[in-house]
Amino acid sequence: MTGSPGTWLFGMSPFVLAGFLLWRFPRSRQFRPGPLVTYVVVMSLLIWGALAVVASIASARVVVRQVLLILWFTISCRLAWEIWSQYVNRLGRGWCRWARFRRQTGRPVPCLVRLIPAGRAGLTALVFLPVFVGVVATHRCKLADRQDPMSVFNLPYEHLRIPTRDGLMLDGWFIPENKPSDRTIVICHGAGANKGNFVWFLRPLAHSGYNVLFFDFRAHGSSDGRTTTYGIRERADVIAAVDWLKANRPHESRVVVGLGSSQGSMALALAAAEDARIDAVVLDSPFVSPRDLLRDNTRLLPMLGPLFADGMLALVSLLTGTSFFAVSAEQAVAAIGARPVLVIHGDGDFVMPRSHAERLYDAATGPRDIWFGPGPHSNIITQAPHEYARRMFGFLEQHLPRGEP
Repeated sequence: MTGSPGTWLFGMSPFVLAGFLLWRFPRSRQFRPGPLVTYVVVMSLLIWGALAVVASIASARVVVRQVLLILWFTISCRLAWEIWSQYVNRLGRGWCRWARFRRQTGRPVPCLVRLIPAGRAGLTALVFLPVFVGVVATHRCKLADRQDPMSVFNLPYEHLRIPTRDGLMLDGWFIPENKPSDRTIVICHGAGANKGNFVWFLRPLAHSGYNVLFFDFRAHGSSDGRTTTYGIRERADVIAAVDWLKANRPHESRVVVGLGSSQGSMALALAAAEDARIDAVVLDSPFVSPRDLLRDNTRLLPMLGPLFADGMLALVSLLTGTSFFAVSAEQAVAAIGARPVLVIHGDGDFVMPRSHAERLYDAATGPRDIWFGPGPHSNIITQAPHEYARRMFGFLEQHLPRGEP
């Protein structure tokens, strides 16, 4: 097995945890296979049902392999919970016995002793919950496409397999413009999504004078990979898409425009800072950095908010083998230089603070514009497709006139 430390942890944890449980707690050796089989069957059905609901909402389909992976993860969580509860229940056990004795004899119990159960719960939430959230956030379930440009918009497309420079294969579509065009828009989707979820971007983009390339980021959709890093490693996927265009569609990609949404905006900004072949970027629902985003969204927790944010980032950095501290879309946008940058933010976006869009706009040193459109996170293009197209293509035509590279 290859991959990040989190991938190794994911694969080996049931064996390690089961071995530790059997060694450290002899009572656990007296299990019967019947309840285990029942647990596996029931959890498999629950996971399949939950994924079916999510897939229906996301216009995707469930992959059996993902059900098995999630079942593997739930078994790990169940074993980890059993070990954790064995140790946590020992905390203050003597004090609790003393408290029961005092209650039985009619004597008062000190307040601090009464708080022991709450302390156990708080310790569990402080330690167990962040680990669970960290693993889930960086090792997401992949859903396959259930719709494509032909089934939704009757647009012909080419199915692609795009190699990355670090050895992964990405799944993608290339939709040519009706009339020959030397311009291509590369669509970079958000975390947890896939190219099929974003096929609706074609409503304003089709027949606009641009070819369109969709692809699934690593660890998403039908692409390789198990680990999500919210744009950090995914920048290599954007560069791989540009590599494919320049090698296979050089005449159709004389001008390359990147359109990134949420995670895709981070990946696109980082890629454009490194690769001058990206001629313009459109950052939809962007964020400045994982650290700034987490800190802003936990600012209602005085003092604990920054500690929680940095603790979570340290954990996911360990799980993915990638530093979440040393990345900034703000610095990347500044490094884009004279190339055009359009920033878009929804007035109903409660995921990304408005200030992040403003900071990225301020960081741009070349042609720039910012639009606060109607709609929630990553959905402005579906709420106001015609206005979205008018503003985006107007900006691009102004700063990338036809006939210029």
